[in-house]
Amino acid sequence: MHQINTDLQIQVNPIPHSNHLVWVIDNFIADFNALVRYSKEKAYFNPVGADGTLFPGVRDEMPKPYYESLSLLIDKLSQQPNGEQFKQHKIAKCWLSKVTLSPLQLNATQTMPHFDSLSAHDMAAVHYLNDQQLGGTNFYRYKGADTLHLSQDDKDIILKMVDEVKQAAVTRNGYINDSDELFEKVFSIEAKPNRLVIYSGNILHSANITNKVEFDKKAPNNRTSINSFFSVA
Repeated sequence: MHQINTDLQIQVNPIPHSNHLVWVIDNFIADFNALVRYSKEKAYFNPVGADGTLFPGVRDEMPKPYYESLSLLIDKLSQQPNGEQFKQHKIAKCWLSKVTLSPLQLNATQTMPHFDSLSAHDMAAVHYLNDQQLGGTNFYRYKGADTLHLSQDDKDIILKMVDEVKQAAVTRNGYINDSDELFEKVFSIEAKPNRLVIYSGNILHSANITNKVEFDKKAPNNRTSINSFFSVA
């Protein structure tokens, strides 16, 4: 179920006006249909928030073979142009994730783009199990400090950003899908079945939750992905 496709395709996309790259891998897993069936029939999902994050839905940790396949992919990327950063890596978690909170159920901080880490050595990956109509991933710049990524030195900026979001909570309606008064959307990756996207975890980003998404984990149009986190040397 988790073997890498021999004919996967790799693209590298620069985020405009930055030094950041987004890696896009299409046809990642060989038996993708088996992976989808696993997500629908076998996975056990823990309650919202059980993973200790603000992810707006339910999650289950992926089996060990998926970790192994992701590790093989990262090794493959290390042999690509611009892939030197992947020569050493360590995977932290691979979460099978389903969005189940409706826009009205979000708290203020769930209506803003987020970062996964403040370290430039931490990477994030999203493996889409759904198609384009259920939304890909958007990347944002925080207008209040003109910044795309954050570091340990940016704690004052983070506090300011979160405070501004909370002050504007009344006017922030649900998931962020485009630019608004606080954040500018600077780049987007469309979802595609069996597409995996890798980017730096300290970049502000958000899932693009479209109006086609159903928030019941058993619904046919539930947005499902595998969200993985790993560090590089």
